[in-house]
Amino acid sequence: MEILKIGKSQLSYWDEGTGLPVVFIHGVATLGELWAEDLADLAADFRIIVYDRRGYGASSSSPRNWRAHAEDTVALIKELNAAPAVIIGYSAGAIIALDLALNHPNLVAGIVLLDPAFNIARCLTPQLLKTLATVKLLRWVRGDRPAAEHWLRYVSSYPTGGSAYETKASEKRRAKLLANATGIFADLASGQGNVDEGQLTEIRVPVTIVDAMLSPRFLRKSCQRLKKLLPQAGNVTLKNSGHWIGLDAGDKLINVLRETVSRFQTK
Repeated sequence: MEILKIGKSQLSYWDEGTGLPVVFIHGVATLGELWAEDLADLAADFRIIVYDRRGYGASSSSPRNWRAHAEDTVALIKELNAAPAVIIGYSAGAIIALDLALNHPNLVAGIVLLDPAFNIARCLTPQLLKTLATVKLLRWVRGDRPAAEHWLRYVSSYPTGGSAYETKASEKRRAKLLANATGIFADLASGQGNVDEGQLTEIRVPVTIVDAMLSPRFLRKSCQRLKKLLPQAGNVTLKNSGHWIGLDAGDKLINVLRETVSRFQTK
């Protein structure tokens, strides 16, 4: 792990491999450190840069603002001389990837939206609303960690029951995620971001949407909406994976990302 100072803030990051830079942006309730491990095999082919957004790991406290997170990513790319980079936005990290594609296209070689959580206010489901209400109550009654654990179980759940949190996450991984409960709730309080849906068709860099068939319904709705809003995007569906793609479909994910980034490299 290395530390990058940006003004009065800092970002912890991992930078491995050589070749085309690939910058990975994690979502809500995940961690750059864990994704750096999950994506390590890609460093044989590309330069893989993974960082903890502010609010997570050794990075500074959250700005509670998605545009500020996007500007952090811009600063990271410039400071590490990593432009143009393929940007992978996982879950809510898609908000930042889309922001960069629209506002900083000179820094972007292409974007991959990995089971994106975008403009969730338009993708609400009864189960999501119930979960958010329960999380709010748990925070008030029992504190951040029990509330965060409830969210982690839900977002990694399958339509057939159970969750990756319960069945696939190691005790060490769970502990690391729960240690970042403050960042989770800062993200959930940060709104929808500043990306204008009406501008998405103006994106000129290559786009691929990778969606997970077994994700919670609100994420399935998010992916379907983005496919309509981004008719220029390619699409790959992981039929046997829930939202925690790194655990549910690790090898398949590596292959999909390797193939997708290689295509961007030739354009």
